[in-house]
Amino acid sequence: MTTPYETGTRVEWDWGRGTAQGFITETFTQPVARTLKGAHVKRNASDDNPAYLIRHDSGSDVLKSHSELREA
Repeated sequence: MTTPYETGTRVEWDWGRGTAQGFITETFTQPVARTLKGAHVKRNASDDNPAYLIRHDSGSDVLKSHSELREA
């Protein structure tokens, strides 16, 4: 079982040719869907691969799976 990141943890993920960073604001362990910046985003979250709502450094929100992230 994956140890989930805690709310407030700073994380990063690959984005384009570089990386992006932000802070975790919410954790999900069941499938979740959100409309973010007009796009419908879904993640099949589970105990083994939680999903996170993350506040990007630019101020926008993103939805990412645990497997896409690493601690910054």
